[in-house]
Amino acid sequence: MVGLSACQTTTLEPTITLTATDDIVALSLSFTPIPTVALASPTSVPTATESHTPQPTLILPTVTDTMTPIPTVTDTPTETALPTITPTLAQVDHYWLQRPIAQEDGNTHWLDRTYPYGGTQFGTREVHLGVEFANSRFTPVFSAAEGRVVFAGVDTAILFGPRRDYYGNLVVIEHPFQSPDGLPVYTLYAHMQDVAVSEGQVLLAGQRVGRVGDSGIAVGPHLHFEVRVGDVYDYRNTLNPDLWIQPYRGFGTLAGLVSDIDNPNGVVLQVRSDRVQRETYTYGSNRVNADSAWRENFTLGDLPAGQYEVIVNSGNGRNLFRETVSIIGGQTTFINVNLNGSR
Repeated sequence: MVGLSACQTTTLEPTITLTATDDIVALSLSFTPIPTVALASPTSVPTATESHTPQPTLILPTVTDTMTPIPTVTDTPTETALPTITPTLAQVDHYWLQRPIAQEDGNTHWLDRTYPYGGTQFGTREVHLGVEFANSRFTPVFSAAEGRVVFAGVDTAILFGPRRDYYGNLVVIEHPFQSPDGLPVYTLYAHMQDVAVSEGQVLLAGQRVGRVGDSGIAVGPHLHFEVRVGDVYDYRNTLNPDLWIQPYRGFGTLAGLVSDIDNPNGVVLQVRSDRVQRETYTYGSNRVNADSAWRENFTLGDLPAGQYEVIVNSGNGRNLFRETVSIIGGQTTFINVNLNGSR
């Protein structure tokens, strides 16, 4: 998380084993790096099946010869917003990233759900524009996809957050694919103990970029991870990693749009089956961007495939919304939650 300690309580996820070397995660090597790379339209990602073994190698788009130039940096983040999204943009999955923490016993390789993307913990904390992986100090951190390092070091001289030395030891990677609305895509790896790559270096997916730490404004070791599009120096140009990180095999993602929200700090949604019970929250600030393909204001990733009830309760326990949805392995299930007239 940004500026806060890594949460000490996380929802346990199934143990998923993945062998890793010191520098390369085994599932990642999908193609040979090219000296310079270009943004190309992404190819489709294979649909996951219903077992609980790790995901197969993620197939990334082919790359060509150019990379989007990085704009000149100033001390003040740009005030420009993301481009207007075409309302008819197809709701298509874009799980083009792997997990930046190896899927090994002892590692927390699932996203923390207590302070998720877009969360404010009901107005008590700063809005979270990334996600966190709470791990012990020195846990290796790996690149989520192939790309080129555009920054590696301490962010004391270049502004990536609301102020300098916000992320501490930071690596920023530009990837050879675009967002669904045609913007360059970057991943950020923050608060690390140290950095293992250099600016301009071309990386394979799964190459070690550093180790977990608590540099910058972090309190307690954890990895803060972001997906940014467009202007990489504008820390508000983030999108929800839940919709970019490939689910575990046999797991899917719930995303949706809750309308008619009267609580500015968000709405709690209960998501439960006969063997799983979880909770998620709508985004708690208008500074949070919806994904250009999904237009969501909440997500809940890493749900085992199956049938779930989605429930929104009033303060006195009365159901404001209740509907059954199907979660499919390797896919996003979208639901519209309309609370109008239910109070």
